[in-house]
Amino acid sequence: MSYQLPNFSLKEIFENKYQLNEVNILTEYRKEAFDYYNKLNIEVSPLYIKNFDISGLDLANAKITYEEKYEADKEILGFLESISNFPYALIINGKVSKINIPEIFLKTGLRIDSIKSYLSEEEKIKEIFKYKTISNKEDKFAAFNDAFFSDGLFIYIPKGIQLKVPIRIINLINNEGIVSVVQNFIVADNDSKFVILEENFSKENISVQSLHSQNLNVYLNEGSELEYITVCNFNEKTSYFSNRRVVCNKDSRISWISGYLGGLITRIKTDNFMKEQGAFSNTIELIVGNLKQRFDITSYLTHAASYTQGVALSRAVLKDESRSLLKGLIKITENAKNSNAYLEEHAMILNRGARADSIPGLEIANNEVRATHSASVAQIDEEQIFYLMSRGLSENEAKKLLTLGFFDPLLAKILSESIKEKIKELIEDKIENRKKKIEERLIITEEIKEFKELSPEKMFETHYKYRK
Repeated sequence: MSYQLPNFSLKEIFENKYQLNEVNILTEYRKEAFDYYNKLNIEVSPLYIKNFDISGLDLANAKITYEEKYEADKEILGFLESISNFPYALIINGKVSKINIPEIFLKTGLRIDSIKSYLSEEEKIKEIFKYKTISNKEDKFAAFNDAFFSDGLFIYIPKGIQLKVPIRIINLINNEGIVSVVQNFIVADNDSKFVILEENFSKENISVQSLHSQNLNVYLNEGSELEYITVCNFNEKTSYFSNRRVVCNKDSRISWISGYLGGLITRIKTDNFMKEQGAFSNTIELIVGNLKQRFDITSYLTHAASYTQGVALSRAVLKDESRSLLKGLIKITENAKNSNAYLEEHAMILNRGARADSIPGLEIANNEVRATHSASVAQIDEEQIFYLMSRGLSENEAKKLLTLGFFDPLLAKILSESIKEKIKELIEDKIENRKKKIEERLIITEEIKEFKELSPEKMFETHYKYRK
């Protein structure tokens, strides 16, 4: 397996320290993380020690930048204007370019901060690191992120706030050879309810490979609910490495909905840690690969308390020479009596050059639980193609219809009709190799379609009463 990791050293850490004017405790933390980055293997889990695929990665000429301020491109400025009534953050080449929080949201106590402003203040670093859910000791690329991040977001949802409109995060890579490293924190107070929509793009016609690295730390307090939607539309020269962990406290709920369509190499680890009784997690991952794309996707359902529930559903459709590796583990501790977990990994191959592997696992330390899994890898059904072609469809149309049917059980679980239809459209574009501009691939939600200026009643669920 041939790959080339970023050729970084302690020099970048000390350059970062002086350019960002960061405190000493953070620099020491970076040095520790860099040490783990050098020590750890690509895959550290004993279950998957030989199962990873980042072949084709070449970041020998990629660089990380700290001081540059990037502005939004013209093709995205019009879209930003259309969502000026909504909370959003725009991140360009790993730097927070713009944060928009309309006044009505500020009054509730909603916070969306660039953590770059925290790096020079020890107390603020300690504040956000209380919510750090990802350790630099557990994964090579999590350690890389901890060593070299220079910006990111801290999002705080106040107690009892239930937003009807999504908070949007737009990541854009518009230079070649960029290593974009962001660390995000999301903290939900008791009984809050909200949606985050993350969309990832990069400019086309780039010849030098780039990387977008993300550590996503999510902490859900009692009774809070988060739906986190990710759509990855990076170009063929941009890779996406992300470690995501949510800590679910009592009666909290997390739903991950992820569409991995673009990019060269996509390596995602999602860990749902159900810490307290009544926690629920739901992970849905849709993958469409072509050319020489690689997808290395791992999902963990970790049950650490009684009466917790977890579901992880992954489906991949692959053509050309693309490959997917779907790994999943249900872990139920001895304290997690009456837990319920289900893991599903299925892949469909459209031609002989593509490849898929599914590796589900169970680690159960309690007899009074339910834990099941299913996995399959199969070629597309030639008889079904023949039948559809006999009804007047072309071969490509038949494959597209069967692919959408394959994804339909997962798409049906997306509550927002506008987001569901857009993801379906993006899947069709990928199957048919249609190229579109960035503004054509951005998701226009129902709220944007229906409201020019939203009234307070339409901003929030009835649980929160807006007061002037």
